[in-house]
Amino acid sequence: MTVKYHLLVLLMAFFLFLSGSSASADYTEWKDSTYDFTKVKTLYIGEMDTSAFPEMGSAMKWKLKEEFYKRTSGVKGLSLLMEQPGPRGRAALSAQEENSMIEGSETAVPEEAVSGKADIYILPRLEQYSVNSYLLPAHTEWRSREVREGWRDRDGRWHEFYRTVTYPEYVPDLWVPCARVDVTFEWYDVKTGNLVASSEDSRVRNGENNPLSLYRRAIDRFTKNMKKTVKQ
Repeated sequence: MTVKYHLLVLLMAFFLFLSGSSASADYTEWKDSTYDFTKVKTLYIGEMDTSAFPEMGSAMKWKLKEEFYKRTSGVKGLSLLMEQPGPRGRAALSAQEENSMIEGSETAVPEEAVSGKADIYILPRLEQYSVNSYLLPAHTEWRSREVREGWRDRDGRWHEFYRTVTYPEYVPDLWVPCARVDVTFEWYDVKTGNLVASSEDSRVRNGENNPLSLYRRAIDRFTKNMKKTVKQ
């Protein structure tokens, strides 16, 4: 990770702390205004691209790929073409089918998308999947609690009431974990290879050391918006 990236994460985390929020989500979407998405009948969705993380273990990569497949393949109301991901060894890689190149385009569309007569090929790509931490300096926070008190009236009857007491509490230095996930989705027209839509979902959560929950939320937003885009 670069120094610039670490600085960005720390600044985002510090902003969340100051604002009193524990999470943030930044979503950006683009669609080709000249493309008629209502005519899309079948979508081919590739497996999650994790090539940006050569240091990530193969088990984690396949876990993330399977999580994407599980949460996307079950979407109802759309005609989807997806292949269930599975670990491939060297022999299987060498025998893997070549992608079909669209003439006059640099986009590689999988042969399965062409043979399956899909209208759209969606390429999902994992851009960030990390946990960093930042130092929350020692400070004083004001707490409050309810205190029960009572008194006896002149007739000897006992009465009780509650009042709120505020008090300072010292909080020592604390390293706080911060998870971040960035996922992009690129939509290509299968016949032309042209990019017709794209989106980026960037999520940060304070106090979180497992990015999986953020990853799942990004996938769920993708499937929800995918249905809206095709059926608009």
